[in-house]
Amino acid sequence: MSQTRLTIDGLRHYVCDGVHRPLPSVTSVLSATQTEDTQRKLAHWNVLNPGVADAAAARGSWVHGAVENYIRGLIVKPPQDLLPFWQDLPEKLDELLENSKVLWSEKPYNQPQWSKYVGDDGIGRIHYYDNITGHGYAGCPDIIYKDQNGECVLADFKTSAGPYSYRFPKPTMDLDEKTRKALVSGVFKLKKTKLQLAAYSIAAEHCLGVKIDKTRIIVSTPVPEYSVQIFTFGANELDIDKKQWMEVLKKFYSKV
Repeated sequence: MSQTRLTIDGLRHYVCDGVHRPLPSVTSVLSATQTEDTQRKLAHWNVLNPGVADAAAARGSWVHGAVENYIRGLIVKPPQDLLPFWQDLPEKLDELLENSKVLWSEKPYNQPQWSKYVGDDGIGRIHYYDNITGHGYAGCPDIIYKDQNGECVLADFKTSAGPYSYRFPKPTMDLDEKTRKALVSGVFKLKKTKLQLAAYSIAAEHCLGVKIDKTRIIVSTPVPEYSVQIFTFGANELDIDKKQWMEVLKKFYSKV
């Protein structure tokens, strides 16, 4: 196995095939480049909500594993507390992957030539590295597939207690305060995930030689009105996201 997970200065890094030093994870780059105000607010929220972040991480890990098993044709039996995050997802997966070919998943299984990107934990990770600037990063895309139109789609699965959103809710919308706050938070979550997908898109071309045509965010929530949300971004928006991601990466390396 060619990749090992490391922690350097409190940030997750990976040893990557063909790169002489460990590279930070995409999520580490995003976390480290948040504004001080955002970092302070997040730390304060964690103090006021002990254990919530860890529970959310565990929930996300379970759903990612469940999706992995489902697309391999294995039976998935969710624990009762996670059933609301899973119950509508299989039908949506069937719809999205109909007449499609999965090229990559967290544990690549049908592309032997990509086995060098699988770490000692069985997870596949790809990377980008610029020999001139020394800037790079690594991460694990959830799924890359060629859809029924022949387009390559890179998608990310998210679980959330509340919905994601393209835009902030209007004051005139008839929403309860909890939903309104969740949609506001969902705008920022969506923007962050778009950058994550942009990073993976660049890495997919760098390592796998796969050009991503569009990205997709698939969000499962326990809120019936928003049980499974699908957000899709075409080539033009992806190009903008890639440029923004490279600026974030530049900012990260200016600080380390």
